[in-house]
Order: sequence, then C-alpha cells, then structure tokens
Amino acid sequence: MRLFFWLVCCLFTAGASAQFGSGVYYNINRLSAPDLPSRLDIADFDVYNAAELTLYYWFRLPKQRVEFQPSVYYAHDLGETVANTSEVGFQFKTNIYVFDLGTDCHCPTFGKQGPQLQKGFFVQLSPGVANGRYLGQDRRTVATLGAGVGLDIGISNLATITPLLAYRRTLSSVANATWTDDDGSTLTDVSFRRNTFQLGLQATFRLDRRNY
Repeated sequence: MRLFFWLVCCLFTAGASAQFGSGVYYNINRLSAPDLPSRLDIADFDVYNAAELTLYYWFRLPKQRVEFQPSVYYAHDLGETVANTSEVGFQFKTNIYVFDLGTDCHCPTFGKQGPQLQKGFFVQLSPGVANGRYLGQDRRTVATLGAGVGLDIGISNLATITPLLAYRRTLSSVANATWTDDDGSTLTDVSFRRNTFQLGLQATFRLDRRNY
C-alpha cells in the first residue's frame, strides 16, 4: 500500500491543474501454469474475483487522437480465496481512437461533433509493472501487458464517463509451487502466471478550460 500512495502522490502532483481521472474495475482472475502438462487440472487456483481502483493522469498527441493515461492501481481479492492476492501496479495506457484518428481538436469528447461511436470508441494498449502477493507467498514484482476497448461518453465539458473491457497478463511468474499429480508424481517449482479479465467504469475530469 505504501508504494501505491507514493505513486498516487507523484501522479496527482503532475495532474492537479490539468486532466485526471479514476476508475473502478471488477476483475476475473485466472492462473495458468505453462510448466504443467495440459492434462493436469489447476481448478483450485483457477478463478478468483477482485476489485480494483485506478487513478490516472491524461494527455494526448496534438494532431491525432492518440491519448495517454499513466495509471496507478490497487487490487484485492473479494472475500477469502485460495489465491490470497493483493496487488499494486502501474500501467501506461494508450488509447487509440481508430474511427477518429485524424481529429486535432484538443477537447473532451463532449466538445467533439459527430456520432458517439465514431468519436468515443478506442482501442487500448497498456504495458506496465505490478507488485503483488500471490498464492500467499512473498511479494513479487512482474511486468504486465494489457489490451482493451472502451467508449467515451461525454457528460459535460468537465467530465467524461467511459465503460471498458480489458485484459491484462503477467509476462513472468507470479508464484511458484510444488504440484502433486493424481498418480503421486511431484513437480517442484511450478510457475504460475496470472490472466485478468476486467469490466470497468472510469471518469475523466478536465480542468484546462482554455481547451473546451
């Protein structure tokens, strides 16, 4: 948690007078074990749900609708789970408005003219890093890579609401464990990676009135 609050302070020191936002996510996490033969079942660790809070700063390219959201987040399991996971992380989210890429209007979605889908739909890429406690083991830092889609819905010149669907995967092992097969054979130091499917809602606030 200390790392999370430090990242939040850095982020909002930069964004206090400009554009910032927050989001909440419902996460469905699945653990995969590439080292295990496909015939083995890891159902005990397979699915667990978590809640995630995200805070971010917003900026964009001047001539194309490619927007950036350096983000920090905190996620924790919902209820008691075998996975026993808590996590803080950073993602550099890049939103590409594929149907409106050439627009040079440096203004919120509410200020753009045209169909909502054309102006608001984007594809998101999000490399990052996470520090978490997985499967009850010591905290571990891993690289992550995510992707998603979202739709900006302008509420006013001040605020935009965005529902999102996203996926995030760790690029290295989040935990290691010993695994015993049904026939009694044992595999040691089995590596687990985490796959996270996300349903989220975020709100972006614009304070730079000269660009409205």
